[in-house]
Amino acid sequence: MRKAYKGFDNMAFQLATIQQQLQAAQEDLERARGRKRRRVEIDPNKAFAGINEIRRAQRLAAGEDITDSEFSEEEDSETASCIDVAI
Repeated sequence: MRKAYKGFDNMAFQLATIQQQLQAAQEDLERARGRKRRRVEIDPNKAFAGINEIRRAQRLAAGEDITDSEFSEEEDSETASCIDVAI
C-alpha cells in the first residue's frame, strides 16, 4: 500500500509541476505576441502623421476610450511646450 500511495503522490507532484510549467509557457507566449497594431489615421492634407495621431492610434490599440476633447487639449499643451532652437 505504501508504494501505491507514494506512486500517487509522485504523480500528483508531477502533474502540479507540469501545470505550472504550462501556465508559465502560456504567459510567455502572450507577452511574446505583443500588442495589436492599428493604422494611424492621418489628415489627407498632411504628408506625415503627427505625434498626436500616433498617440491616439496607440491608445485605441490599447483599448482605451478616447474623446476628441482630450486631444485638442493635448495639442495645445504640446504646442506651448515646444522650444525653438536656432543653429
